[in-house]
Amino acid sequence: SEEEQSPRLFQFHKDGFLVLEQFFSAEECDGMRSQIQRIVAEMEVPPHCRTAFSTREEEQLQAQGSSDYFLTSGDKIRFFFEKGVLDEKGNFLIPKEKSVSKIGHALHAHDPVFKQITHSPKVQELGRKLGLERPVVVQSMYIFKSLLAVTPHQDATFLHTEPLGRILGFWIALEDATQENGCLWFIPGSHTNGITRRMVRAASGASTCVEFVGSEPAYDDKQFIPLPISKGGLILIHGEVVHKSELNSSESSRHAFTFHVMEAKGTTWSKENWLQPTPELPFPSLYT
Repeated sequence: SEEEQSPRLFQFHKDGFLVLEQFFSAEECDGMRSQIQRIVAEMEVPPHCRTAFSTREEEQLQAQGSSDYFLTSGDKIRFFFEKGVLDEKGNFLIPKEKSVSKIGHALHAHDPVFKQITHSPKVQELGRKLGLERPVVVQSMYIFKSLLAVTPHQDATFLHTEPLGRILGFWIALEDATQENGCLWFIPGSHTNGITRRMVRAASGASTCVEFVGSEPAYDDKQFIPLPISKGGLILIHGEVVHKSELNSSESSRHAFTFHVMEAKGTTWSKENWLQPTPELPFPSLYT
């Protein structure tokens, strides 16, 4: 009902995030996990991971292949690996399913299971409660959460819009996320000061495919609060709220499915963003 929703919406606007426990069922979470297992089982190692490089020129080709693979992943299902899991021939040094750090960035468009979750009636209803008029899905990712920490950042650094404040992340825990296995941490209220850093496409011919403009300030560790969440829980993430995750110090994995939505009404998507809509995949409407 409206009455019980409004305090939560108030909380979201105040903090820049909102935890909704048990948003998805255990069955829905398990469905996503088993679908990912199928996708990984059928995965082919991308060509840029297979080259044994020797000369500087070959190394540059390798780096270029890797950056093209990333930059053109917006409308495809692509694999991003942990460091050191493949030998130079592209063979796995550890079990295949442990080698992938994330899969992106168009699961929501190309995979029936993830498409159904992204556009599920409860997600659409939540969008309407949030007052989104023309929400479109810009990207999605399946995150395996390796050992590594994710440094403090704002999503709008990577997904820039004019005006700001039009990007919203949906982060779904596919298993319990705890302080031990790397749950998310947030600075409440940090979404109101704009952004200090942007990731933009580098000029063609540059040595890297993207570069950063501006810098990330030093955040005070004491300001972060942990948001442990149970399997099936959803965290709504304002595009400018500062968040991070610590390293996974446990034996258990911490899988998550996440997607980002943009309110397209009156909004310009930056031409400098790494991610661009394509003729094959214009950003699809969240509402079906």
